[in-house]
Amino acid sequence: MGLAYELRGVWKVYGSGEGAVAALRGIDLDIEDSEFLAIMGPSGSGKTTLLDLLGLLARPTRGSLRLFGEDVTEIPDSRSTEIRRNTIGFVFQTFNLVPWLSALDNVELALAIGGYRGDRRERARRLLESVGLGGRLNHRPSQMSGGEQQRVAIARALANDPRIILADEPTGNLDSESGRKIVGLLRDLSRSGRCVVMVTHDEEMAALADRIVRLRDGVIVG
Repeated sequence: MGLAYELRGVWKVYGSGEGAVAALRGIDLDIEDSEFLAIMGPSGSGKTTLLDLLGLLARPTRGSLRLFGEDVTEIPDSRSTEIRRNTIGFVFQTFNLVPWLSALDNVELALAIGGYRGDRRERARRLLESVGLGGRLNHRPSQMSGGEQQRVAIARALANDPRIILADEPTGNLDSESGRKIVGLLRDLSRSGRCVVMVTHDEEMAALADRIVRLRDGVIVG
């Protein structure tokens, strides 16, 4: 088992001078390549900022960040985009599905955007079946429950077979039972060899992860 992420002395500061705000303050963190990690902390603790750094949506102000051994601290934007497209899948609290497209079409669209060269329709079908939606392929988001919509979003995140799944409050809009099923699905993805990092406010959901990292005021406190 290797490391997906290595963070050393990572700071993220917004603004400058007297108005500067440090969202992260010297983070040291290793995340294994098949680990299911939960990140917890109160609002303003730096959770989303940390997830943005892990997703290469932001850059550290100071410190270093390595992804599968590659130093990605100051790589060009074109390389960041390439890594996000090929290596990272994102799942959000809001499902962000195209409302007039079926579940199958939503996933197929992600495959097209990602440049998948095989049979996109067939791969979309298999991905939806893998998250338990084989019987809902032609349903639009308005015809699905919140839990089902989040499953479509996870299938879409898996479109290009990423090694990492980053989930930002994926159960925030779901009831407890649906939330547990979604977190169980994320846990299964980590068991299949993916790195899964989930930001959550929910202690019950976080307890299903392999490890919990707790942030407060931009530092790891537990």
